[in-house]
Amino acid sequence: MFVLFGLSGLAAGFLAGLFGIGGGLIMVPVLVYAFTAAGFAAQHVVAMALGTSMAAIVFSAAQSAYGHYRLGSASAPTVCRTAPWAIAGVTVGTVVAAGVSRVPLLIFVGCFQFVAAALMLSDVSKYTVVQALARQSVALRACAVAIGGVAAMAGIGGGTLFTPFLRASGMDTRQAIGTSAALGLPVSIAGAASYASAGYGLDLGGWTLGYVHLPALLALVLGSVLTVRLGVAAAHQVDARALSRAFAVFLVLNGARLMASAL
Repeated sequence: MFVLFGLSGLAAGFLAGLFGIGGGLIMVPVLVYAFTAAGFAAQHVVAMALGTSMAAIVFSAAQSAYGHYRLGSASAPTVCRTAPWAIAGVTVGTVVAAGVSRVPLLIFVGCFQFVAAALMLSDVSKYTVVQALARQSVALRACAVAIGGVAAMAGIGGGTLFTPFLRASGMDTRQAIGTSAALGLPVSIAGAASYASAGYGLDLGGWTLGYVHLPALLALVLGSVLTVRLGVAAAHQVDARALSRAFAVFLVLNGARLMASAL
């Protein structure tokens, strides 16, 4: 079983490096397939995939946040204002995800893969309506709660959603990406802790901390260390627009596969 998770970790690390994403969009489908193939109880598979993904993101988010902070591309005041609200959203999202049955949760994760694909292909931050909403005084808090909730239910760090929102609010692209990366750390820590707590006491087999599967977590972290640089190197050999389209196709296929497995 550890070999299965190890191969999943290698694939997730390479694809995360190739597509420049924190990994949650890739890790959750991989973990769902891996946990299902390993014979885990169907009703816990999705929650375990989400919890383990959030725990794995903690490590990559910490490196990313520190790197952006050193380069001065993360807005510390924005992170401080946003993080508490995002954590509140994560807590609510985890409770919802832990209480929902397998089928609707799989459908939600599958649908979010489609949304993420659309975000890869279009710059929503340029739309007037989005800009008007993002610049409202209460928008930051409200959107932080919403994004935190979605992040917990999709097993991501939130960068896919935070970046376009921050750009729409008037922040330049480099600063928006850095700030979004920094926000991924509190979001992933809160998500990992919430899933560990939500699954505490359940019979999920050995080597689990609540809904966090420790061997899978170790495999994903090691996989990222071993293969993420290969993915980054490969990304520099491919046209950026073509890469975005390829990743969108990848997400659509993932989403369709998750939806099909739910039905």
